[in-house]
Amino acid sequence: MRSHKYFLAAVLSVVVALPASAQQPRRPLSAADIDDIARLVMLEDHREFDTTDLSRLLSSAHPEVRRRAALAIGRIADKRGYSLVRAKPLDVDTAVAATEVFAAGQLKDSNTVAWFDSLLANRSLAPTVLAEAATALGKIKTARARGALARFLSSASESPRLNPAIGEALLSIGRCNTRGDLNPIVRFGKAKSDEVRWRAAWALFRPRDPAAISVLMVMAAGDQSPDVRLWAVRALTKVQADSAGKTAEAEKILLAALRDSDRRVRTEAIRAIGTYSDSAAVAAMMAAKDSPDSWISVSAAEGLARLNPPPSPPAGGRQGGGGGRGRTPPPPVTRPLSDYKAIVERWVVPDYNGAPRPTARWETVRGSIEIELYPGDAPLAVDDFVKTMESGTIVGTAFTRVVPDFVAQEETIPGGHRLRDEVSRHGLTRANLAWASAGLDTGTPGYTLANAVQPHNEGDFTALGRVTKGMDVVDRIQLNDKITAARMLIVR
Repeated sequence: MRSHKYFLAAVLSVVVALPASAQQPRRPLSAADIDDIARLVMLEDHREFDTTDLSRLLSSAHPEVRRRAALAIGRIADKRGYSLVRAKPLDVDTAVAATEVFAAGQLKDSNTVAWFDSLLANRSLAPTVLAEAATALGKIKTARARGALARFLSSASESPRLNPAIGEALLSIGRCNTRGDLNPIVRFGKAKSDEVRWRAAWALFRPRDPAAISVLMVMAAGDQSPDVRLWAVRALTKVQADSAGKTAEAEKILLAALRDSDRRVRTEAIRAIGTYSDSAAVAAMMAAKDSPDSWISVSAAEGLARLNPPPSPPAGGRQGGGGGRGRTPPPPVTRPLSDYKAIVERWVVPDYNGAPRPTARWETVRGSIEIELYPGDAPLAVDDFVKTMESGTIVGTAFTRVVPDFVAQEETIPGGHRLRDEVSRHGLTRANLAWASAGLDTGTPGYTLANAVQPHNEGDFTALGRVTKGMDVVDRIQLNDKITAARMLIVR
């Protein structure tokens, strides 16, 4: 499974439609290929841009080596990498081609906008390539990038083949740092696909544009999908409603949403109500603060605290906190090439060959959580995670930052060193395992579990794995809950 951010069913429908002759078995990795991948992992870890090696490996006879060379360019993030990616046509292997586009997007260079624009105009390209081009523009965020996304969204029509790119384009246009015509987004507010509609709601919510409020109110009050309603409800804060002259109407929708059948919608509704200060809003928050559901009670308490702020902590004091913040961690560990080869042989090769992925289990006072890791896409992080698990230092650590309907974040694990980010095409989705940081390559072990998708963080955090069992437990985690036991279930 290469990425959770795309609409899996739509992509699979395209793959299944291919003739059997087009679905080739994976070519084995030779000893020389493994050496090449080890060299690439070392370059990534050192953030070393070696033009000669990267150019050579982009032209390797093995598609997995070519894919990983493109991935390394994105992770090293040297803008010279764009000329290497563009030195030849997109790879005939669609996984390599999509990774080439992903890598160029990670450079976040405004000079690449025209290329991504041209890719989106070529509807004959693979769905994954189109989706990566749309995602890349959302990392650049400029007015020019928004214009390219708007052109694509204005001309694209729903279909199993185009929906992945439409969905990513909607998230990307919401990430852009300039406002513009909303019509390219609004037209997908009534899409047949729930997946497309929630992305349209997010794209309308994210820029805080008063012109979007009327559309979002309709979505909040009447859409059949809770994924749509939660983002629309989130947009109806008092500041936004006031800016559109819709305060009373928006508050009425929020009060009704407190009775929504979906917990996430109710949480976002009480969170938005917390920005109002009239008697109806205060009464709703007072009732909600005693809810047995911690997401609701915590959100209500935060809203009430805004009306009566607590005293500021003493100078030098610090509240809450999690891994990767508040101190300067030791520098990343660098290793000789032989160590990288051992990591590749332990994690990358078996994953490429289809072996069961390493799986961990955490025990908490709320129940068990099982996590599948991504050893092929994040071998350095997986190697460090497994060592941390086997050392036992993770046991007893607490979740010191818990944000309802967003993230449960663990405190810094003792003895951890600074981690190298290994951003990949895995999206930052609900159930994602990552770690806290203040920017790329600044985090230390102190892991985070996502309750919700995080499109605004795309391209800036490592997807280390995903929760496969126990998301209901993750959703029940409360502040200062601890990991009481931890072990690897599957490990190599």
